[in-house]
Amino acid sequence: METPRPFDLTGKVALVTGAGRGLGVSMATELARAGAYVVPSARTTSEIEKTAASIHKAGGHAAAISGDISTRAGCRKLVQEVIDQHGRLDILVCNAATNIFGPALEIDEDMWNGCLATELNGYFFLAQAAVDLIMKTARQGTIIMIGANSSIVGYNDLITVAAAKGGIDSVARNLAVEFGEFNIRVNTVNPGYTETPPEEGDVIPGYSGDLEEDIRGMTPLQRRGRIEEFAYATVFLASDAASFITGQCLAVDGGYSIK
Repeated sequence: METPRPFDLTGKVALVTGAGRGLGVSMATELARAGAYVVPSARTTSEIEKTAASIHKAGGHAAAISGDISTRAGCRKLVQEVIDQHGRLDILVCNAATNIFGPALEIDEDMWNGCLATELNGYFFLAQAAVDLIMKTARQGTIIMIGANSSIVGYNDLITVAAAKGGIDSVARNLAVEFGEFNIRVNTVNPGYTETPPEEGDVIPGYSGDLEEDIRGMTPLQRRGRIEEFAYATVFLASDAASFITGQCLAVDGGYSIK
């Protein structure tokens, strides 16, 4: 009898958006290490080609496809290109982000709509396209939406991101209900503070305290998360090890959101 390998993603095709930098690169890398053929995607072609090259160098398989998920048409175009080039799509990781933030009283219409267009609308329309164009017929697939623990707890100056991430949690739960009949699972991963902050850093306008001390004090594990720890959670939810898990919002924040 063959020994089960529930974490093995060999033979699966995974599309990862926002895969040109940071967490997206880490998730694409770890999915490839688990055996998946990874399609890193973002608007900047040079960045995702670098991600694909790094995966190839490590012995994995990847091919970059650029795309803009801020419109429904862009989402469907990207998914269709993956299907045309690879014949299947098993794993969809929605990770693209805008990092539009600021005090609530200073958020204008363009900032609000720009954030939601990518970080909420784009995630929904990507999932819709993936299910409509292939997963429903194949009667299998898993969708993972990368949120943040700002969907669970409040932060200063993150109203746009928090609205998007809160919406993602709700979208994932509802899609899990609708898509369950097709054997499609939908979950979210909600990261907390990471050892590898965004390029602009952990920007907190007007903050004068010791951020690292405050993070340790608010986090039961008393540290930031390593970027690969968020990627490991994504690999788990993409694998058969999570075959009976759907509609869940997994906070990967060292316990920050429970205090």
